[in-house]
Amino acid sequence: MPKKKPKPRSVSRRHKKVVFIVIDGMADLPINNKTPLSEANKPNFDWFTKNGVSGELITVEKSIWQREVVVGSHMAAISLLGGEVKNNYIKRGPIEAVGADQTYHDGQLAIRCNFATVDKEMTVLDRRAGRNSFGLDEISRYINEHLLLEAPFIFRRSFGHRAVLIFREKLSDQITSNDPHNVGEKVKKIEPLSREAETSAKLVQEFVDKSRSLIEYHPSNEARIRNGIRPANYLIARQAGNKLPKVPQFLKKHKLERGVVIAENGVMKGVGMLAGLDSITVPEMKFESYLKFIFDNIEDALAEYDFIFAHILGPDEPAHDGNFHLKREMIERIDKLMEMFKDFDGILVVTADHITATKLRRHAEGPTPVLVFGKGKDKNKKFDEFSVKKGKLKLITPIKLWKYVFGK
Repeated sequence: MPKKKPKPRSVSRRHKKVVFIVIDGMADLPINNKTPLSEANKPNFDWFTKNGVSGELITVEKSIWQREVVVGSHMAAISLLGGEVKNNYIKRGPIEAVGADQTYHDGQLAIRCNFATVDKEMTVLDRRAGRNSFGLDEISRYINEHLLLEAPFIFRRSFGHRAVLIFREKLSDQITSNDPHNVGEKVKKIEPLSREAETSAKLVQEFVDKSRSLIEYHPSNEARIRNGIRPANYLIARQAGNKLPKVPQFLKKHKLERGVVIAENGVMKGVGMLAGLDSITVPEMKFESYLKFIFDNIEDALAEYDFIFAHILGPDEPAHDGNFHLKREMIERIDKLMEMFKDFDGILVVTADHITATKLRRHAEGPTPVLVFGKGKDKNKKFDEFSVKKGKLKLITPIKLWKYVFGK
């Protein structure tokens, strides 16, 4: 999708311009006292740290990790923009719908989906269908055109193996997922958690079952198999929701004129839009081109916007796959492009949304490294999970971070 062109309007000069870069899952837990970030050759990140201030950012509080099975990026994204997630049970489905540029109204049931691979016994072989999007748009269109249910719905692929399912009528979101969370386990039945949710559970289970029958032998799946790619022959339905979360209006809160989120279709873009930001959609492409698109658009956006929120997906995926070295390499590739900010006369903020632990292959509780360039210096000289503990910011929440960034 082409980027959304900004309207020609003047930019407020009350504050310096701020570029906020969130590198998805960049933080990690140590393996033999090493992390991909600490092992990476990252002269630019270290330069900004040496010439700025650093610390640890508590993106999601410990109490939430104790409450949730898996804390997703949607919780972290809301928190990063100063939202309250401690006492809110936030469902990801509706945010995914907004982030995929789909019309959504409170009350409608929206569900985040994964294309997955199962065998004939319905045992999950790959929860993400090989992380390969080949043919998935064709499969998505086929589902929309040929699957019939009693309730109107729309199904759209958003990015990579991800998709969103929206039922266009008011339905309860109190249903379970069919996701077993582990490869080698059979898919689960979708169950209602209340009497009011019986219709919802029945509809979603019917959708999953009928789509399975439709796509098992779809030509795109046959082509995937011929090309050595796992078939996308099943849909995992997760994080159903029927209400958008309350996200603070970031620009109004910090007295800014214009802001933009640069991200792929999905939850980060959705949260940015809910926070009142314009959006530039990052298309799917190889990682080098993906990074160039993001950094080129940051540079262009600086002429029109005084707050730019850029999301970089890369390092999260190899961590989920347990690939320490690829995660390190991705961080190094991002670092090379950071040099463009050395002459930046605004404020640069860099962090991660959460830890993605390579050893555990999932999100994990703990603070993430954060650096702020353009607001003074401290004594720390390296940007990694260990060194930032010596930084001026210490343990800081997003709300306090933005008070520091926008304060005197």
